[in-house]
Amino acid sequence: MTISRKAAAAIALLCAVALLVGINVIAEKTLAGERIDLTEQKLYTLSEGSKSTIAKIDEPLTFRFYYSKRLGDEIPTYGLYANRVRELLQEYVALANGKIRLEELNPEPYSAVEDRALAFGLQGVPIDQGGELVYFGLAATNSTDDQQVIPFFQPERERFLEYDLTKIVHNLANPKKPVVAL
Repeated sequence: MTISRKAAAAIALLCAVALLVGINVIAEKTLAGERIDLTEQKLYTLSEGSKSTIAKIDEPLTFRFYYSKRLGDEIPTYGLYANRVRELLQEYVALANGKIRLEELNPEPYSAVEDRALAFGLQGVPIDQGGELVYFGLAATNSTDDQQVIPFFQPERERFLEYDLTKIVHNLANPKKPVVAL
């Protein structure tokens, strides 16, 4: 019995697809936590000090990333910077093994999310003549209600972004104990 060329090609194609799917499933199971930073300046590779600080987290932390999508739509440089901040926050979450939870929030005008952002002390910036405020900040808390805030991410501080985030993690993971003197 001979197989036609079309049948042989179809069988070969099915085997190739099955092999590709199998490789992807195996890679997903074995390499799920692995990351490779191929950027020239290693933008997404945290320093050893940051990794050490993250490893010392004892209690869960919550990062609330407030970002008005309208800001990125109106001023694209802020949109790019917001992506950088979001990806770096996701790197912190990935390294924290469940000790950091990230919430991404889009505060709409006159909403409960906007009220919460204002309660944390985030700075709203007017985007148009109508006075509508946009937000681009971070409110981080620990389980004992200590909080650290970046009121508005300034693009000129981008080179200090990892430092600022690591400082927040350190301050929340190591809250100052009250000193009692006799």
